[in-house]
Amino acid sequence: MLLAVVSLFAACSSDDDFNTKEATVSFASDSVVTKESAGIVNIPISVTGVRNGNVTVTVKAEEEGVNPAKEDVNYMITSKTINIKADTLASGTMNVEVKMVDDSEINDNRTFKLTIVSANGAKIEGNASTIVTIRDNDAAFYEKFFGKWNLSGNIQSSSGVSAFSKDVTISGETDETADDYDHVLTVSAPGFINVGASIDCEFHLNYNFDLATKKGTIGIVCGEVIATYGSSYEWMWVTDNGVSYTTDDVTAPWALGENDAFPTTITFPASKSLYFYQPGAGAWRILTDLKLTKK
Repeated sequence: MLLAVVSLFAACSSDDDFNTKEATVSFASDSVVTKESAGIVNIPISVTGVRNGNVTVTVKAEEEGVNPAKEDVNYMITSKTINIKADTLASGTMNVEVKMVDDSEINDNRTFKLTIVSANGAKIEGNASTIVTIRDNDAAFYEKFFGKWNLSGNIQSSSGVSAFSKDVTISGETDETADDYDHVLTVSAPGFINVGASIDCEFHLNYNFDLATKKGTIGIVCGEVIATYGSSYEWMWVTDNGVSYTTDDVTAPWALGENDAFPTTITFPASKSLYFYQPGAGAWRILTDLKLTKK
């Protein structure tokens, strides 16, 4: 059973315990955005004014919008009655604790409304209601790329061609308001290339996904510095167009599988080469037949 979590709480035994000073309660914001995968979320109610007794607030939940979230299906509220004790402070916070239900269904964002329906020991002012939007993480496949992967293929040096397999970590932007969110991923690859010394690499992937077709692309970004050694060496990825080097992305397609299953393997075109390139000196290594495998 979930326990109600509030900034300060106490059961009120009688009306004599309630606040008699001037105090108001209001949702801290008229809207809240959270993720389906967020787990337990605290939605704050602001209490303003000095209190000489307890304040108790009761809330209700209602379906809202064209794709409403359903209580006890898409979310659960721990308790709809929340208490805060007397305090000499001029402000305080109590929280409505909501547990999000994480399903595997791809759907539009869902919404519901919380409303303060009564308050003992305070007046309801400001935001009596707040609209909660639950963002669907099953359609946000960008974040599903985060984690451990293996990058494998063939690598060519002056001594010939050999197979390689390296563990890498893919991360990305978590702030949904940031420009890179849902667009750019970062690959961290320690000890990825050996050129007489083991070279750590970090490079970017351009991410794209179309929910309507359930298909996307991942493109290795070329033309950016991805590795350095001392103050004298730096390298970047480049590719070629059959005639000369270019800084076009090396791009692989991917798609959801049966029942919208996320792919565990992404294969880059065999015809594309990725050059570990030092400006002014040329290519030190050539990578081909690249494949990303989820670990």
